[in-house]
Amino acid sequence: MFNKLTGHLNDLNTYAKDVLELIESHDEIVILRHQKPDPDAYGAQLGLRAYLQNKYPDKSIKALGSGEPSLEFLGEMDRVSTIERPLVIVVDTGNKERIDGTLDYAEKIVKIDHHPNVELYGDVSIVETDVSSSSELIYLLIDRWDSSAMNDEAAALFYMGIVGDTGRFLYNNTSALTHAVASKLKEFNFDAADLNNQMHKSSKNKFKYKGYLINNAVFTDSGIAYVYVPKSIMEEYDLSVSEAGLDVNIFREIEDVKVWFIALEGEGEIRVRLRSKEVVINDVAAMFDGGGHPLASGVRVKNMDMLKELLVKIEEKL
Repeated sequence: MFNKLTGHLNDLNTYAKDVLELIESHDEIVILRHQKPDPDAYGAQLGLRAYLQNKYPDKSIKALGSGEPSLEFLGEMDRVSTIERPLVIVVDTGNKERIDGTLDYAEKIVKIDHHPNVELYGDVSIVETDVSSSSELIYLLIDRWDSSAMNDEAAALFYMGIVGDTGRFLYNNTSALTHAVASKLKEFNFDAADLNNQMHKSSKNKFKYKGYLINNAVFTDSGIAYVYVPKSIMEEYDLSVSEAGLDVNIFREIEDVKVWFIALEGEGEIRVRLRSKEVVINDVAAMFDGGGHPLASGVRVKNMDMLKELLVKIEEKL
């Protein structure tokens, strides 16, 4: 259906059939994604589970990993006691270190991702950086496999994954293909407005936390905005590290800001959510063993001195 818009997606065009053959040859399938999941990780993982369970009701299809309270409205993870040499499909995860789970029990491994391919892994790998999200990519695979097995649950999950990674279709990773896929998903019966409201609802504490970010933001003459959030502040507002990082784009609409980040104090590390309007930043993230998309990356540094080094490297790019 999307052939005119997907001709340049080489991995999708080359390996879609190979992934389907692996799925059909395994009675047990485990779907994993990255640690600290975002809406796309949840949408891709749980959407694929919903689709496969509908298409193959006699197979064991499990989605494993730690839950994220802010995303539980999308669905819950499975719990299993024994796993017998399954096919493991890893979605939305660029490198093995970030996988929320283990590959030790896998008979075969499939990687499906839209992040830069920083680490090759898996018996079959489909990595397409030109799609908005892993949710979009998986639906494109399904369109080639058997879209008649799609259902409302899978459509809602893929749609919300796309919404999450495109910032409600506002970011520059939103393409004509993205809109075409979203339009097709909207033909299914789910309440997109209600799901959007649940994804973006805010408690009083979260609302007050935004005030902390605004009042403590630092702006440089070169066009960087950043704020450091110690654990004590997250505790004061009753936020997890993941929840505290969700407001990273609070600086996006400020006219003179080119690059921005939130630095979140964790256990023995500082997690940095790094964003940019136009300046490529994933190369800077890679200098600190981080990575991600050209305009949206993540870094973990050990201390404030390393955080200052990161700031210097960003300054050098500007």
